[in-house]
Amino acid sequence: MSDLPEPGRAGERPVRAMFDGIANRYDRVNDVLSFGCDHRWRRLTAEAAQAKSGETVLDVGAGTGKLADALPPGVRVVGVDLSAAMLEQARRRGSRVDGVQGSALAFPFREGTFDALVSAFVLRNLESLPPAFAEMARILRPGGRLALVDITQPSGTGMRVLFKGYLGTAAPILGRLVCRSDAYRYLVRSVTTLPPAEVVCGMLERSGFESCTARSLTGGMTTLWTATRR
Repeated sequence: MSDLPEPGRAGERPVRAMFDGIANRYDRVNDVLSFGCDHRWRRLTAEAAQAKSGETVLDVGAGTGKLADALPPGVRVVGVDLSAAMLEQARRRGSRVDGVQGSALAFPFREGTFDALVSAFVLRNLESLPPAFAEMARILRPGGRLALVDITQPSGTGMRVLFKGYLGTAAPILGRLVCRSDAYRYLVRSVTTLPPAEVVCGMLERSGFESCTARSLTGGMTTLWTATRR
């Protein structure tokens, strides 16, 4: 398709249109593509945020609400997503997330509103990470926790070759089965746009965070970043 986004340089409009087009299939395809590992990755991200009952958490790129639903009971979860169709899927499946359509580059919230922030599989879709991280810092209170997970390329050569080969083959095939192979080709290419884990930590620290760590999961196929708002 001519309007297929270019990872890392797409702008928000084509990315929103792409996710609107795959919203009703997104969870099923992800479950198959990750062999169900996406459930574990979201659970670990929710745990890393250390959210407590009575706190308010922002879920960036909330999608269908699966990460929000992994957070502890008693936590209020506000979700922001570019795609209204993804948020509608969250509502239909009865997710606890309180969804708001909006951009990670300009949150519609006041400074220091949230106690913690989580995000799953969103970073590689952002046009620029530093302004997004600055916005995350702005809406978190001092001492607020951040936990971000995304697909990354394994560091080992052999594992990286297998990973890229699998994604490059399986994702477009699954995409064809749901009539959106273009979108899943984009998702494969987007994996290469994320900087190395330590570079992402540096960006977070320059944006107002401290104590950043990058935890490799499942052989490096995903990375979980955690940090604290200074």
